[in-house]
Amino acid sequence: MNMKINDFTNLKKYHNRWVAIEQDGNNEVIGVGNTLKQALEEAKKKGVKDPILTKVPADYGAFIL
Repeated sequence: MNMKINDFTNLKKYHNRWVAIEQDGNNEVIGVGNTLKQALEEAKKKGVKDPILTKVPADYGAFIL
Protein backbone atom coordinates (compact mmCIF):
# COMPACT_ATOMS: atom_id res chain seq x y z
CA MET A 1 0.00 0.00 0.00
CA ASN A 2 1.32 3.44 -0.92
CA MET A 3 0.72 6.23 1.55
CA LYS A 4 1.23 9.86 0.66
CA ILE A 5 2.43 12.23 3.35
CA ASN A 6 1.16 15.79 3.07
CA ASP A 7 2.87 18.76 4.67
CA PHE A 8 0.31 21.27 5.94
CA THR A 9 2.71 23.64 7.68
CA ASN A 10 1.75 26.28 5.11
CA LEU A 11 -1.62 26.49 6.88
CA LYS A 12 -0.13 28.13 10.00
CA LYS A 13 -0.98 31.58 8.68
CA TYR A 14 -4.68 30.65 8.78
CA HIS A 15 -4.69 29.82 12.52
CA ASN A 16 -8.13 29.61 14.09
CA ARG A 17 -9.87 29.83 10.67
CA TRP A 18 -11.52 27.30 8.36
CA VAL A 19 -9.74 26.31 5.16
CA ALA A 20 -10.79 24.39 2.07
CA ILE A 21 -8.08 22.37 0.36
CA GLU A 22 -8.22 20.80 -3.10
CA GLN A 23 -8.29 16.99 -3.00
CA ASP A 24 -5.63 16.60 -5.70
CA GLY A 25 -2.85 16.35 -3.11
CA ASN A 26 -1.21 19.69 -3.91
CA ASN A 27 -2.35 21.21 -0.58
CA GLU A 28 -3.59 24.29 -2.41
CA VAL A 29 -5.83 26.43 -0.21
CA ILE A 30 -8.89 27.28 -2.27
CA GLY A 31 -11.08 28.79 0.41
CA VAL A 32 -10.65 30.50 3.78
CA GLY A 33 -13.20 31.80 6.24
CA ASN A 34 -14.09 32.41 9.84
CA THR A 35 -16.84 29.82 9.39
CA LEU A 36 -16.96 26.48 7.61
CA LYS A 37 -19.68 27.85 5.34
CA GLN A 38 -17.50 30.78 4.20
CA ALA A 39 -14.58 28.51 3.30
CA LEU A 40 -16.87 26.10 1.44
CA GLU A 41 -18.61 28.88 -0.50
CA GLU A 42 -15.25 30.31 -1.58
CA ALA A 43 -14.14 26.88 -2.82
CA LYS A 44 -17.39 26.38 -4.73
CA LYS A 45 -16.96 29.77 -6.43
CA LYS A 46 -13.65 28.42 -7.74
CA GLY A 47 -15.42 25.37 -9.14
CA VAL A 48 -14.39 22.83 -6.50
CA LYS A 49 -17.45 20.84 -5.43
CA ASP A 50 -15.97 18.57 -2.78
CA PRO A 51 -12.92 20.09 -1.04
CA ILE A 52 -11.23 18.90 2.12
CA LEU A 53 -12.34 21.19 4.95
CA THR A 54 -10.57 21.66 8.27
CA LYS A 55 -10.18 24.24 10.98
CA VAL A 56 -6.57 25.24 11.58
CA PRO A 57 -5.83 25.17 15.31
CA ALA A 58 -4.93 28.38 17.12
CA ASP A 59 -1.93 26.65 18.69
CA TYR A 60 -0.06 24.91 15.91
CA GLY A 61 1.57 22.09 17.86
CA ALA A 62 1.32 18.48 16.76
CA PHE A 63 -1.67 18.19 14.43
CA ILE A 64 -2.63 15.18 12.37
CA LEU A 65 -5.33 15.45 9.73
